[in-house]
Amino acid sequence: MKLAEIVGYQLDMARCATLRSIHRLLDGSGLRPADTTALALVREQPGCSQTVLGRALAANRSVGMKVANRLEARGLLTRAEGRDGRSKGLYITPEGERILAELLDLHGEAEIRLAAHLEPEERGELLRLLSKVQQAIEEEEAELRHSSTIRSAGSPAGRETAGHHA
Repeated sequence: MKLAEIVGYQLDMARCATLRSIHRLLDGSGLRPADTTALALVREQPGCSQTVLGRALAANRSVGMKVANRLEARGLLTRAEGRDGRSKGLYITPEGERILAELLDLHGEAEIRLAAHLEPEERGELLRLLSKVQQAIEEEEAELRHSSTIRSAGSPAGRETAGHHA
């Protein structure tokens, strides 16, 4: 099999090219591509947790916390009562809204560059296909989590833990 035929390799190369492009556009701003994701997510899901943010960044809670801390220090996000009332939720500030609008404009420029060789219908098809690839991986991960839960519940320690949470 040639590299040009390996879907994962091609996705990785496209991702790297995308990041290089957006980093060039963000150069000098002190902002990162993850900042756009974070601000957009918090605007769409006010009060979301750092864990939710970490997942949206394809990472974990600690990454979500680092990004949230950095954006909070710049006055772009704030923390207040979370959705469950026990934790802190993230909220976008007016300055965050302003910066997000600028970031989305820059990302729009990057989108134009990325799709320069695609017809409009090809762009839609690419997005549809990428969604299917992501769905396949999410289903695999859900199955792995389910299998792991079953295995741990079957062990003596797992039965105690499983019963303790019930």
